[in-house]
Amino acid sequence: MSVAGTERRRQLVTAGLGTALTLVMGTVLIVGFRLATHMRADIAALQAASTLQTYPEEISHQLNSLRDRLEVRAYSGQALADLQATVKRFDQELKQINATGDMDSPQLGRALLLWHQYAPVLDPVIAFTGQPYVDSDSGGSALSREGREHYAQVKRAQLFASDNAHPLQAQLSSLAAMLQHTSSEAAARLRALLAAGVLAALVLAAAAAYFQVTRARHERAARDAQEQTRDILKTVREGFFLLDANYRIGSVWSDALSRMFGRSDFAGLSFEELLKDLVPAATLATATKYIKLLWGDRAHENLMKSINPLGQLEITMENAHGGKEARYLQFDFHRVMGPEGIKHVLCSVGDITSSVLLARELHDSQENANQQLDMMLGMMHCDPLQLVSFLDTAETGLKLVNTILKEPARTDAEFRKKLTGLFREMHAIKGEASALNLKSVATRVHTLEDMVSECKKRPELSGNDFLPLVLKLDELLAHLRSVREMAARLAVLKDTPGGAAATEAAAAPPPAPRAPAAPAPAPERMPSRAIEDLSPTLQSMAERLAHDHAKRLRLSLNGLGDVPSAYSATIKDCLIQMLRNAAVHGIEAPEARRGQAKEDTGMVRVDFRRAGEGYELVFEDDGAGIAPEALKAAAVRRHLITEEEASLMDTRSTMALIFRPGFSTQDDVSMDAGRGVGMDVVARSVYALGGKIGVSTHPGKFTRFKIVLPAVDAVGGTAVA
Repeated sequence: MSVAGTERRRQLVTAGLGTALTLVMGTVLIVGFRLATHMRADIAALQAASTLQTYPEEISHQLNSLRDRLEVRAYSGQALADLQATVKRFDQELKQINATGDMDSPQLGRALLLWHQYAPVLDPVIAFTGQPYVDSDSGGSALSREGREHYAQVKRAQLFASDNAHPLQAQLSSLAAMLQHTSSEAAARLRALLAAGVLAALVLAAAAAYFQVTRARHERAARDAQEQTRDILKTVREGFFLLDANYRIGSVWSDALSRMFGRSDFAGLSFEELLKDLVPAATLATATKYIKLLWGDRAHENLMKSINPLGQLEITMENAHGGKEARYLQFDFHRVMGPEGIKHVLCSVGDITSSVLLARELHDSQENANQQLDMMLGMMHCDPLQLVSFLDTAETGLKLVNTILKEPARTDAEFRKKLTGLFREMHAIKGEASALNLKSVATRVHTLEDMVSECKKRPELSGNDFLPLVLKLDELLAHLRSVREMAARLAVLKDTPGGAAATEAAAAPPPAPRAPAAPAPAPERMPSRAIEDLSPTLQSMAERLAHDHAKRLRLSLNGLGDVPSAYSATIKDCLIQMLRNAAVHGIEAPEARRGQAKEDTGMVRVDFRRAGEGYELVFEDDGAGIAPEALKAAAVRRHLITEEEASLMDTRSTMALIFRPGFSTQDDVSMDAGRGVGMDVVARSVYALGGKIGVSTHPGKFTRFKIVLPAVDAVGGTAVA
């Protein structure tokens, strides 16, 4: 009975102490919550008041700035916008302090009264929306009627703000001091209340010391473990998270994961949702299948690592400037085993963007070095005078391209006309660079052609579409200057009689650009001996074309030494273009030639001779010839003619299609064909000299181009029609 009573009393005492502790703690919590709420409001008001102290001076400075800009007739829109934003922020924050329920102080009242006095002088200034200036040819820029009124209002507001900034700032400082004092008193009351609560809690602490100590020890160990885990997750540079059996991310992950993916809501997110908007659909499907395989009991973990599809994953993320940037992540997976099998899959994600970019940079540097070496080797086998002549011609042509780019255009048709002119100039430069085996120049011009081609595909053009072309053109001109410098150095090193002359020519400034409106090529594009030197260049070009297109051809050149200097540039451009066409479209592959009982090596003949009072150039290859139906089909594909027009065309008009701008029988664009501007340029060059060009062919047998040019005046060097 005594034991039962003692136990009962113990229970009653324990219950009483528990009840008392509950009441005390409840009271402490309720009162403390109210005190904390008031403190938070006071602290927020204190922060706002502290911030507001800087606004009167800032408003005064902004009015000064606005007045100064109006006096010197400078642009005042930004200064007015800054003033409007500052006044708006000050008014909103002051009203927010006043809206606090328990905020009632004379300092605030006086500050509001002073601020209300600002309104009559500030409102007309910040409400101004007119034009402050008028411009005239005689007087220049002057204040308009609205501007003069606006200036007077600004000046009045500035004087008022200068006089009242300090009083207003003083009231705000007093308000901040009062709020700080109130917050300090509330904090002292809260500390006293918390101390009372702690003393009340200690009443029961002695009775349950053993349990509290034991519990505290376990809690401390748990907190230490959690803190260490958080420290690890905050420190590591890799992103770590766990996937459950439903392929969803757990509630714990490292901070690096948030930095990598730009989000923090990973808990419960499926692995597929994590990557859905960052990778292509095919990559996402493969990665999802791989994750599912990791949960298979028979899957060998080391083997699975070797087939990891996410070893180097490229994702597109938004950068700090609002644009897009590519980043590279490396995923690694480890299975976490439990008593019943696989419990989780630990995923680690590393940002390897720097390593990937460094590897690419090293690769690009190596490629650039190889290109420089190839360029140097090509230049060493090139005649110095011919190389300098090409550089002069190329720089002249590119300056003409620059002139075309600068020509004003407004309509879509005018923009497309500019693109056509760009194509013709660049195609000629690329052809001559290929003939001289200057791959670095030809490749850059080809890239510029690709950019022009992309512009032509756009449904509507504007001036902004030409800006990338200007940048690429500057890069190409800079490369030509470097080629010229290297050519000068090589000319000095070459122990040849022409080395010194080439050095002087290479060091000389480039010639003036050609006039855009001149249809005929300038006769001085190449020295008179250039055609004599063109034979080895054409032979080298033929070997390169045969190698690039897996064909065999033999080039026969006759009479090129008799070409007049007035025709040399045109003949050179025509031969380069026709040789490229013969290698790409005309001469068949050795297997195809054997099937037609032809020799494996195709034959290309070039003959230049006098014909009556003029000259005649014949270019012939024994290749596949030209099928009229193939020409019609290609023209219809490129929308140059309709099917109805094709059905009505005879053989003569069909063969004329090859001279149309934009025509090509090759659908894929390569370094040597596919642009549709080659024969168009040839025909225009011939017509500009008063000549004629014709073509004859026999499918499967040959193709022959015949160019007839008029006589040349021996004194003036002009063509006689």
